[in-house]
Amino acid sequence: MENIITVDVGHLINAKDISNFLSESEIRNLAKNNASAFEEVRASLQDYSLPISRAWTSGSTIQETKLVAQELKEKYQNVLLIGIGGSTLGFRSTLQFLKGPFYNLFGSPRMFVLDNVDAVLAEQLADLLDFRKTALVYISKSGSTPEPAANFLYFYKKYKDAGGNPSDIAIICDKKNNGINHIAQELRCHLLHIPGDLPGRYSVLSPAGLLPAELVGIDSDGLVKGATKIHEAIVGKYNNENAILMLGSALAALADKGKKIHVLFNYGNVLSEFGLWFEQLWAESLGKETSITGEVVHSGTTPFAALGATDQHSVLQLFKEGPNDKVYGFVTIDSWPASTKLTNEFPSEVEYAYFGGHTLSDLLKVEQLSTEMSLVKAGRPCYRLILRDISEPTIGGLFYFMETLTIFVAKLWHVNPFNQPGVEEGKNMTYALMGRADFAPKRQEYEKALETFMNQSYPLTL
Repeated sequence: MENIITVDVGHLINAKDISNFLSESEIRNLAKNNASAFEEVRASLQDYSLPISRAWTSGSTIQETKLVAQELKEKYQNVLLIGIGGSTLGFRSTLQFLKGPFYNLFGSPRMFVLDNVDAVLAEQLADLLDFRKTALVYISKSGSTPEPAANFLYFYKKYKDAGGNPSDIAIICDKKNNGINHIAQELRCHLLHIPGDLPGRYSVLSPAGLLPAELVGIDSDGLVKGATKIHEAIVGKYNNENAILMLGSALAALADKGKKIHVLFNYGNVLSEFGLWFEQLWAESLGKETSITGEVVHSGTTPFAALGATDQHSVLQLFKEGPNDKVYGFVTIDSWPASTKLTNEFPSEVEYAYFGGHTLSDLLKVEQLSTEMSLVKAGRPCYRLILRDISEPTIGGLFYFMETLTIFVAKLWHVNPFNQPGVEEGKNMTYALMGRADFAPKRQEYEKALETFMNQSYPLTL
């Protein structure tokens, strides 16, 4: 397989402006100084001790996933996928990239993703879907996350009342002795497992992302093939030839220079959902109060997903002329599948005549390069990820590349990329205030805290 991703770090380098960029000697020294940290990550990938390198090789197998998908596709016209965050963002990215935003108008089964608590949306889905013809897929690693659990309860009742067969429900979770596995055993339904040490935001190449992909006709073998290709490239290249070492080192060094916001400018609507997946991956993995040794570090840079060319007409104004506190990544596609050629319909009009003979993808490519050049000229450091094409191996490889990049930057910052302690307190408050039995001892404490909090409100009515 030819290269599926090219990484260009050339415009993170500018010897004349080392306050905003890196010099060539800096980036060479970074690669040298960070080589041992990279080697630790590389070795962990190579011996499959990192969970991302085992995502599709442990837990449920790809063959099991394919069999469940085939059975559900033959029985149902619709799929309602219930999850939140990483359990659905990866699939949403895959669906958008490979099938586009209008899949439900021509694809079968139709796919509906419910990944938030929203009473309006839930009521609309309840009215829209015929649950005699709708498969339920419920993804929750722990099974205790309140938002998907509540949605599952609501729609399980709709499904059961419509005469749905509980054994056709598909549940994806870890293997722990917990409520979600107990429910699956009680229902005797389809049950697929993901590795217990694989956080949801890294689970796109596990059954959490592969089952819904197979349901809409996306080949999970192709996704894994691309990830494997990138895996082999990462573990097989050293020093200044390795994109993870070079880009990760540069991003960490630029953060030290005050570039505290990491913008990822995704060119094309097929990449819009990928931008949201990246935001969660980067923020939840790297934003940590303490290091792995317990030192208070408040690590992380703030991810910001932008859409090209649309956001050239909005946030680009801030990017170019606002605070110079950002580093910019561009994700572009080299080969588009369709030749949307433009004709010269109004040759006498200078604003329109120049499009003749070009394609829409020609315009998008030129706009991306023009935007990047403009930012670099204004002293803004940029890098670019060029994707070979729109295909299963390409998006699978892109997921794996960004996961590995995140893990390597975490290594440089001495933080744990696989935990998320900052979100746990809010979850615990929710459990206690909603009356979960095993959080009852904390309920009175949180109720008093809530009362104090609300008494400090200063509402301004209009």
